[in-house]
Amino acid sequence: MSVQPGKTIQLSPTYRLQWEQAQNMFVLLYPEGLVELNQSSAEILKLCKDDNTLSDIVSVLEQKFSSTGLEPDIINFLNTALDNGWITQ
Repeated sequence: MSVQPGKTIQLSPTYRLQWEQAQNMFVLLYPEGLVELNQSSAEILKLCKDDNTLSDIVSVLEQKFSSTGLEPDIINFLNTALDNGWITQ
């Protein structure tokens, strides 16, 4: 599957994004366990809420990190997240 640019992106209802103090990182919790996230992945998933689309997420992150050209990496991660069921559209 591929992320559809014009559709909103939501965290899947079976997953919860949470900061784990003991591990000093964000994780995705789900009934069978957890997924440890690096900083980039967590920043992207934090924006998978409300009515954010791919372009919204790219815009926010490029502004936040004073960078450009992040879209290919964001798309790559979101496609992986979609394939793993972490996000829905």
